[in-house]
This record gives sequence, structure tokens and C-alpha cells, in this order.
Amino acid sequence: MTGATLAVAMLSAVLALSRRQAGAALGVIVLSMLLWPEYLRIPFGPVQMSVPRFVALLLLIKLMAQGRLRSIRFGKVDVLVILIWVWTVLATFAAGAEFSQVSQMIGRGLDTVLVYFVARMALTSPEDAKSLYWGLALTALAMCAAGVYEALTWNSPYHRFSTAAALRADGYEEIRYGMLRAQASTTVSIYFGLAMMLVTGLLWSIRGYAERAFAFRLSILAAFAATLSSLSSGPWLAMFMLIGMNLFYRRPSMVKPLVYALIILAIALEIASNRHFYNLIDYLALDKHTAWYRTRLLEVAFSRWSDYWLFGVGSNWPHHWGAMVDGRLFVDVVNNFLIIALYGGLPAMFMYVAAHVVAIRRTVRAFRADPADIPRRKLLFGLAAALVALDVSSMSVGLYGPALLLSHLLLGFIVSAATAWPAREAVPNRDDEYAMGARIATQPRAYA
Repeated sequence: MTGATLAVAMLSAVLALSRRQAGAALGVIVLSMLLWPEYLRIPFGPVQMSVPRFVALLLLIKLMAQGRLRSIRFGKVDVLVILIWVWTVLATFAAGAEFSQVSQMIGRGLDTVLVYFVARMALTSPEDAKSLYWGLALTALAMCAAGVYEALTWNSPYHRFSTAAALRADGYEEIRYGMLRAQASTTVSIYFGLAMMLVTGLLWSIRGYAERAFAFRLSILAAFAATLSSLSSGPWLAMFMLIGMNLFYRRPSMVKPLVYALIILAIALEIASNRHFYNLIDYLALDKHTAWYRTRLLEVAFSRWSDYWLFGVGSNWPHHWGAMVDGRLFVDVVNNFLIIALYGGLPAMFMYVAAHVVAIRRTVRAFRADPADIPRRKLLFGLAAALVALDVSSMSVGLYGPALLLSHLLLGFIVSAATAWPAREAVPNRDDEYAMGARIATQPRAYA
């Protein structure tokens, strides 16, 4: 499939590079990473290029040639994203990993650092956010059709790309409620669901810039249906958390009390129950057996912190943990934070958490500082809600493929929307300031 993948990559590159708005070009990248299987690669020497990697690299060169790099202000998150990748590569080498593992970590930078900075440079204005809409909408509609069709018919055009995908229904382990867990162009259903949750979050965030109400509602409904077609607990939990978080848009002051209430509830459950509070998540999952495995994996990883704390594990994946979890001969690491720690040790994981914390804090600061720009406030709140939903769901799944790329696109979008966008209004001159002060002085003070 190398020839077909190269043809798709060239076509996608032409479409992306010919867009006038950088946001529209980024929308083509999102469409390409889900419409065509991202796991199909084009060999370029030691690097394996997927379609979105190829297009993102060319778009990065174009944006830098246009001087877009000067339009962004480098900050802590930018530095952390680079440091995570550099440290992970060095830690993998220091752990004595095989060349294939080191090469994989180098290539991981194309899915993380590259996509992050393309988003940072491509989404620097409201016009860029507005032009991103159609790429997201087309992705939602196409993946809704693919996901729902696969779930209902147990068949998919994408099965021809992977023998394992076509055989999933034979053992019935991927059947839930009489439907096949859709995975569309990805390799695992939960990756597909998380990717579509992120598409849903991005679409909802830019609702203030969408001009056609019917088309927007249709695209949101399609993205929601595509997420549900994965029939996976992680994406479902993330989707409903995304919805719940966005309900606080008009009452943002209630977010902090809610967090405190959840902490108090967790402590109360820990005291009252004969199990740890986090084990109660088993009752919220679609499959209680897999939920139990996830909580037990965390306990084992905590007890075996010395196996990976500084440089990760290199090529020696800790399959001996499987016997400690439930007696199995291998371990399936279904926690993105733990995966990052196994790749680059606890330093990589702490930097990853710090990048997300700093991004959300800057988003909150920008949200409070610009009360007049309603579309931007909707954007900032929606993006932050999507990032929180992703982080919570990442406790039960690793990020690979389109989900990994979209997570860093989301992070880059958040940082640019919070720091790189121009102010809604120009700074007034002295006469304007005097007139504004006079108007304020004559108005009643509602807060008095």
C-alpha cells in the first residue's frame, strides 16, 4: 500500500498548501489522518512518514517561510513540549534500548512536536479558527458514516487494510450490545473513539465562528455518533465529561467548588468503602473486567516505580508486571501517563503534566481578561474542557495514531488562542480613554 499512501499524501499536500487560510490547511491534515489509515507509512530513509506527518512537515515549512514563527510568543509550554521529546529520546538511548526503539522515539516527535508547532503557527487569529471548521466538519461526517456502518453491519471498507481488523467479529470479543466496536481507519476501537471525541471538542469550541447553524449542528451530531460507535468506555467517559464541563461555561465560578466537592467525595468513599475509591470506576465502565485491570495496573506500576523512574524501560517492556496484575504472561499498558513514564521516566511524565497545567492556567487567565469577545471565550472554555476530558480518559488508554496527533494539535491550539491572538480592539488613544472614562463615570455601578 506504499504507492497508494504516497498518492494520498501528495494529494493531501496539494490541498493543504493551496489553502489561503492556515486553519483550512490544518483542517486538511485532520481529514487526512482519519480518512486514510494513519498507520500506513512511506519509508523515507530511517523515518517512516504517515500522510499527516508528510503534510504537516510541508505546511510547517510554508508557515515558517511566511514568517508565522515570529507571530507566536515562545513560553513554558513550547519549551516543555520540546524537552519531553528530547528527554525521551536521550532516556531511551541511556536505557540501552535497541535502535528500533530509539528510532521510534525520534519518529514520535513528528506526531507530537511537529503537529504542536504547526497548530501554534496555523491558528493565530479568529480567521484561522473559522477556516478550520470545514475540515473538522467533513471529518466528522465521513467518520460518522464509517463508524456507524461498521458498528451495525460488522463490516467496513477499512477492513481490507488490516487482516486483524477483518477478523475481530469472529471471536465476538469486540461485540457489545449486538454491535461491532467500530475502529474505522485506526487499529483499535478506543483510539478511534478518542480521536472523534477530540474532533467533537474542537468543533464545539469553534461554534462562535461557525456561520451556518444547520451544518454546524449536523457536524456536531455526526462527531458525537462516531465517538459512540466505538463502544469503548474511555471515549464515552471523555465525551460525557466534555459535555458536563461545557455546561459550566455560563457559570465558570462553579468549577472550583465542584473540584473541591469531588476531592471531599473521594476521601469519603475511601473511608467508607472496603475498596479504594478509584476501584469504584468499575461500575461506570461498559466492561467491568477491563476496568478492574486498569485500576490494578496502576497499583502494580506504583509499587514497581524503581523499574522506570529515571530513564524509562528502553526496549525491555515490563511484561513481568502481567503476572502481578492477574497472572498473564504480558502487560497491556492502558494508561497514557504511565506509557510516557515507561518511555522517558518520571521526568517525562511530570513535564507532560506540567505542560497541560500551564496551558489550562493561561487559558483561564485569557478567558477572564477578555469578557467582551464572546466567540473567543467560547473557544477558550471549550478547548480547556476538551483537554481536561482527554486527560481524565488518558488514565485508561494510551494515545496513539490520530488521537496522539489531535491531542498535540489541541494543546497547540489552546496555547495560541490564549497567548498569540490579537486583542479584540486596538488600544485607545488618550482622547478615547478620556471619553471612555466619562461614559463609565456616568453609568450606575452594578457591582456597588
